[in-house]
Formats: sequence, structure tokens, C-alpha cells
Amino acid sequence: MAKAKTSSFYIRRTIDASDATPNVLNIDTSAYVDPADRQGVMIESVDFVFYNDTTNLPYFTSGDRQVATQLLVGNYTDLQGYGQEDLVASGGLTFDGNAGVYASSDVFPDVLGSQDGRIVVDDKMSLIAKVSTASAALRCAVLIKAKVVTLSNKDYMALALQTVAN
Repeated sequence: MAKAKTSSFYIRRTIDASDATPNVLNIDTSAYVDPADRQGVMIESVDFVFYNDTTNLPYFTSGDRQVATQLLVGNYTDLQGYGQEDLVASGGLTFDGNAGVYASSDVFPDVLGSQDGRIVVDDKMSLIAKVSTASAALRCAVLIKAKVVTLSNKDYMALALQTVAN
């Protein structure tokens, strides 16, 4: 389906996850996506690292909280349902003040027509973070492993139509 034009590379971003209102970071993918050449970006994996921005240690709090981060294709301003087709990857933590910290992981990125990863043909992705209770210095570093791919006419059109429909 897709032929690699580049080797794998990393897109790294850090988002403030300390607010109970959503923080949004837009990631411009227009340098990787080119409709004329049927070029897209294949997301091979996404890692989320939650940490304390003042100490660079893993984040910990004695209070009860939940934090979630999502990477979505397109322009979003708030967390989306986990059945949303534009959801590429998500990560989260639950802090139990009495018992510890729990990771909330999932199996994204999904395949969507390719065994190697999720192909994006949109020129923008949204990274969103939100916490249930304000948490000073909570940040999330996101490491996106990707490569540029070329698609057949049929495959590019199918992905482009799906992107527009969403």
C-alpha cells in the first residue's frame, strides 16, 4: 500500500498537562504531506512521558487525579471519545492518593490499512492534554516515530476522503 520515501524519524513535542482546561498544541505536518505526490506521513509509534517540569523526575502527587493526552488528526480543542477515527494515540495516568499511580495505556497507533502504522494525509495534528485537578509542573513529552510514504492513487484518495468525512 505505502512505499517509504524516508527512514524513520522522530517528531518531539512537550505539552503542559497541568490545567483542568484542555491545553492544545498543533503539530504542522504540511512538510510531510503532499497531495500532488500522494505523499503522507506514517505514524509508526507514539510514546507519552509524564514528568515534573521543575525536577524532570516522574510526576507524583499525593492527591487523587487523572491526566490524559491524545494525538489526533485534524484541528481539535478538547479530548475526544476513544472511538473517534481521528484518534492516533493516547496515554494517561491515574493518581490514587492512597494507593499509587496507574498507567492507562492502549494499543494505538492503529493499523487502518497498513500493518506498519497509521498513515496521515492531513496537514495538521492536534496534541491535547487535560488533568482532572490542576497540577503544577505536570508536563507530557510526546515522541512520535514516523516516516514519509508515497501511496497509490486509490489509497491516497481513500485516506483523503476519510479525512474530509471526519
